[in-house]
Amino acid sequence: MLALFSVAFISLAQLTMKWGMSQLSLHYLSLSELWNMQQYSALLTDYMPYYLSVMTGLSFYALSMLCWVMALKHLPLSLAYPMLSLSYVIVYVAAISLPWIGEAFSWPKALGIVLILAGIYLVFPSKKAKQS
Repeated sequence: MLALFSVAFISLAQLTMKWGMSQLSLHYLSLSELWNMQQYSALLTDYMPYYLSVMTGLSFYALSMLCWVMALKHLPLSLAYPMLSLSYVIVYVAAISLPWIGEAFSWPKALGIVLILAGIYLVFPSKKAKQS
């Protein structure tokens, strides 16, 4: 369960940081202008949602690492590590589904996602193998 929480947090981290950083880069000229004019309060207040998004993403990264370290106490690395690749699947699906991320669907990427899922399926032991 902790490994799955780690995957969820890392996926949220990637998505929130992507949105925040892409918004900040869209406003780079305005940010630069405010900085040069030493308008520090406007620099902070006008763009606070984007800063918060980046900071939230960093917090999700920290939570992910905490969950990951605790998960490694209970899971063999050969099972835990492939679970991390679930974040690639989650982030890709979210990135093409959420309009504010704005990623485009791609058949080669979709094939890659299918291959990741197939790999995860092959790594995890079946119920029959566990009972033997």
